[in-house]
Amino acid sequence: MSIGKKILLSLLGLSLLVTLLLCAVSIYGFYDIKATFQEENKVAIDELYEKNVTEITKSSSKLAVSLADYYAQTININFERIMGELNTLKGDIETLYNNGGTNSPIALRRHQEYIISQAANINAEEVRQTLKVLSATTPMFDNILSIEPNISLAYLVLENGMAISSTNIFYESVEKSDMRTRSWYKDAVAAGTSRWSDLYIGTDSRNYITCATPIYDKQGTLLGVLAFDLRVSEISEKTLNVKNSSFISAFIMSRQGTVLLSSQGIKETENESFFKKFISSIDLKTAMSAYYSDDRSIIGYAQIKSTDWLMVTVLDYDVMMAPVQSVADSVSNTGAKMEQVIIDETQKVFIIFLIIILLLLILVFMTSTRLSKSITKPVGILADGAKIIGDGNLDYEFADLGTDEMGMLAATFNGMTLRLKEYMGQVAKSAAEKQRLESELDVARNIQLGMLPKMIDCPGYDVTGMMLPAKEVGGDFYDFFMVGEDKLCFVVADVSGKGVGAALFMTVAKMVIKTAAQANTGTVDELLCMANNLLCEENPAQLFVTAYVGIMDLETGEVSYACAGHNPPVIMHRDGTVEFIPIKHKLPLAAMEGINYPIMHMQLLEGETFVLYTDGVTEATNKDNELYGDARLLEIVKAVRVSSIHEVVKGIKADVDIFVGEAPQFDDITIMAIRKISREKREPQDEK
Repeated sequence: MSIGKKILLSLLGLSLLVTLLLCAVSIYGFYDIKATFQEENKVAIDELYEKNVTEITKSSSKLAVSLADYYAQTININFERIMGELNTLKGDIETLYNNGGTNSPIALRRHQEYIISQAANINAEEVRQTLKVLSATTPMFDNILSIEPNISLAYLVLENGMAISSTNIFYESVEKSDMRTRSWYKDAVAAGTSRWSDLYIGTDSRNYITCATPIYDKQGTLLGVLAFDLRVSEISEKTLNVKNSSFISAFIMSRQGTVLLSSQGIKETENESFFKKFISSIDLKTAMSAYYSDDRSIIGYAQIKSTDWLMVTVLDYDVMMAPVQSVADSVSNTGAKMEQVIIDETQKVFIIFLIIILLLLILVFMTSTRLSKSITKPVGILADGAKIIGDGNLDYEFADLGTDEMGMLAATFNGMTLRLKEYMGQVAKSAAEKQRLESELDVARNIQLGMLPKMIDCPGYDVTGMMLPAKEVGGDFYDFFMVGEDKLCFVVADVSGKGVGAALFMTVAKMVIKTAAQANTGTVDELLCMANNLLCEENPAQLFVTAYVGIMDLETGEVSYACAGHNPPVIMHRDGTVEFIPIKHKLPLAAMEGINYPIMHMQLLEGETFVLYTDGVTEATNKDNELYGDARLLEIVKAVRVSSIHEVVKGIKADVDIFVGEAPQFDDITIMAIRKISREKREPQDEK
């Protein structure tokens, strides 16, 4: 059989084989597209559902907390207004008493009855004198009741047992008891200031709370206690009147877990499963303003500051999630329609593809027959040569095959192999050089990160930090080390520029500052001055370093610090407030010799946290070129205040990452935190 026929049969067989393979691949591909679409559609629906559930839960939780805060503030405003009225009336009564009362006492029989019934062993002269001095308080009480309808009774109980009240309103049960034995009386005397009582049920079966304050004479002697009885149900009625279908309940509860008032009834609320889960999931003694959620409800709560009760709002989980389910169902239906469309179109494409394959087979047969004889030899030579070259022999050279296309192709192959040989040499050289540089940079990065401190034995304090370079190596660093036996020196610094140069200068600056600190027995300003002068001497690249250096007395928590052009640290106080520590800016280190850095002082108290950072945090930029900024830093520090010291650092970094999103990191990020704790209670150190 001739070579031409072999080639012809080979081409036809190869074409048939390719056609069959294409058919098999196509059939598999069409079914794979269908299966992939179904799977991806399901995954997309699930992801969309989960994402929307997360967002709705988050927004619903914020709504529940906001409603609880709003209702709590509304009730608290009423309580504070009434307490203000009480304190104003207290001042008027003390002035009246200290001025000797009125020359024309109001002769009211009811006053005399109160005085006689409440006091033991009271003579007529003492009654007369009391009426002279304090009977003028009755119009004051009546005025208060007229402008504050929520106050059911205003009265003054004297230390000797006498009682004076508003003109017409007083209760027989009150008249026959010694008011000095009541808890509100004793608590007000013990506190020495205005305070609210616990909730109780009055003689009319309504909920009451008493606001009471002690009354003193000029010498500071206790005269008695002034009190208002307040109908709590009327103040909170509008707040608890929940008609929105998204609510399950709104109620007020004590720190002991007792429901005081509820939109759906006290017993009904206490028997709800969400209530039992709620009070077992939070610390009732310290709860302020937050939320709790389960598979049925989303609960927000906030403190009513005047009474230290909790205002709680409960949203219906199913109602809040209804829009998410509706969207998921809609997307699922749309996906099913799209799947059917893909199936129909796939069948059409498959039929067209089969027709094209048949036409190609006919074309291949005709072309193969005509070209087999003319190209057999040159093709064989080219095929053999291509195989040799493909096996890696770039020194192979094709023989002269003439001036036609095959000859030109052979000449082209010869030139290509020559250039490919040269190029492969260059590629191999470049790859080796690149691998060497990457290996050296990786070693440098590990060395640089290894220079940063991991932990320190510092009784009474937790100290931690992190540094993430923008490139393989960076110019930021932090350090903390002991100076003597009872002082901790801590540093956060940022070298200008990035990359290898900044990393080298960072190493020099770190060693200079630490050496100066451990060798210098002076103050932190002298330490910075010494470090600045040393860095100025060896700075051919004209780099500079912003730095914040502090030395803390471990016994007292007193910190002396100085700043060389660095960002101000943040302090998180025990009450949850956060603020920037004041600094006095001076030129960065290595900018100019002879700079004096002013020293400042502060004190870190137990439970407070000190956060230091570089501008890679506040100047982190998202894809919209917005800066992270100081305000966001204060917010996240406040948000993570109850976390461990390591979670504080991680929380700040995580918040920066969320803000930046997919935007590239353009600057090194360094964060360090110090928290003063008791010597017995210390957080475990995380390994870096």
